[in-house]
Amino acid sequence: MTDITYISPEIMMEGTLDVTSAKGSTVVLAGHYKGEMRAIDVRLETGSSFTGKIFAQSTEVGGKVNGDIETKSLKLTSSARFEGAILTDELAIDVGAEVSGSISKLQKA
Repeated sequence: MTDITYISPEIMMEGTLDVTSAKGSTVVLAGHYKGEMRAIDVRLETGSSFTGKIFAQSTEVGGKVNGDIETKSLKLTSSARFEGAILTDELAIDVGAEVSGSISKLQKA
C-alpha cells in the first residue's frame, strides 16, 4: 500500500517534510510549499508552487519550482516552470515547459 501525503491548493506550508520512512511514500503538492521535501515520489500539480529543495526517487513537476531537485527520475510537464539546479539520472521535458538553471547527472557512489 502506498502512503500519500496530499497538500491541497488552499494550503501554504513551510518547513521540512520527510516521509522517506514510509514504504512507497508519495507527496502530492497542489498548494504552496517552502522548505525541504524528502519522499520516494513527489508530484507537483499544475498551479502548485515550491521554493526550496526536493530529494526523491521519482519527481514530476507540473507547477512552479524555484530551487533544487535531486532525484533519480524527473519529468517536467508542459505546465512546469523551473528555475534552479537539477541533479538526476533520467530527465523528460515536455514541450511548453520552461527551464532555467543547471542540469547535472547524479554521481555514482
